[in-house]
Amino acid sequence: MKLVGFSIAEDFIALERNPERYDLHNNFDFQGLSYNPPQRTLDLRWRRGVGEWVKPTEPSELLLSFTGVYLFKAQERDPAMPFTEDDCLDSIGFIWDELVAEMRGFTSNQPGEGCTHLVATFMSGFSIKVGADSVVLHSAGGA
Repeated sequence: MKLVGFSIAEDFIALERNPERYDLHNNFDFQGLSYNPPQRTLDLRWRRGVGEWVKPTEPSELLLSFTGVYLFKAQERDPAMPFTEDDCLDSIGFIWDELVAEMRGFTSNQPGEGCTHLVATFMSGFSIKVGADSVVLHSAGGA
C-alpha cells in the first residue's frame, strides 16, 4: 500500500504530514466509514475533538481515502466496553499480509515487502483491516 503525502507516526496513534501531526487517539473522534465495493474504495472519517487541549487550528475533519481495495475486514467491538470508546483510536499500523485473520496486532508504522495490510484498532475492541493500492489523507477546516 502506498501512503500518499503522509506517514503514520512511530507511536502508532497519529498521522504526520510535515510539519503537521494529527493525533487520532487524543485529538480526533472517529466518525465512521464508507465502503464502495464496485469502485473498490473505502473512506475512514475523523472529526476534531472538543477537549480543551485540542487546538482550534487542528483540521475540523480528516479523511483517509483508500483506492484499489482488495481486502476489507472488521472485527466487532467488545460488548463489555462502554460505547464512548467506539470513536477513540487505540492504534494504527501495518501487519504482515500472511496474518489475514489477525485483527489486533501491527508490525510497522510503514508498509514494506509482505507487510501491507493497515490495521486500525479502537479502544472498544472494534478493528478495521484494509489492503489497498494506496491511501490519501485529506483534511478540512481549522481556525
